[in-house]
Amino acid sequence: MGSSLQFTITGFVGSAPTVRQVNDQSVASFSVAVSRKNGRGEKQTVWVRVNCWGKLADIAVQYLNKGSLTQISATWVRPNAWIDQNGNPIASLDIDANQLVLLDRVDNGNYAEEDANDVDF
Repeated sequence: MGSSLQFTITGFVGSAPTVRQVNDQSVASFSVAVSRKNGRGEKQTVWVRVNCWGKLADIAVQYLNKGSLTQISATWVRPNAWIDQNGNPIASLDIDANQLVLLDRVDNGNYAEEDANDVDF
């Protein structure tokens, strides 16, 4: 039997998705902040770079904005690292989404959960 990985994150979008073409497919990319408080009460944040392909890219561009609350599922994760403008090392994770759930509140105060799970890839 083979191995597998299921990865689900819930967090806030850091910037509106940007779209690029890779061969004949659209790819929408955006970052998501996933935060928690550690045992000392200090906030810790991990940034996850999300790539949505094809029809899922169209949904991301249409519905996600900076600050949107979303949940993303993927079956693979890639670690990434770089140096920021101040010379500090930054770590992030990159994922290719296979499910996108929109969790933003609508005007009536309820959550609008739109599940983009039925999109063909």
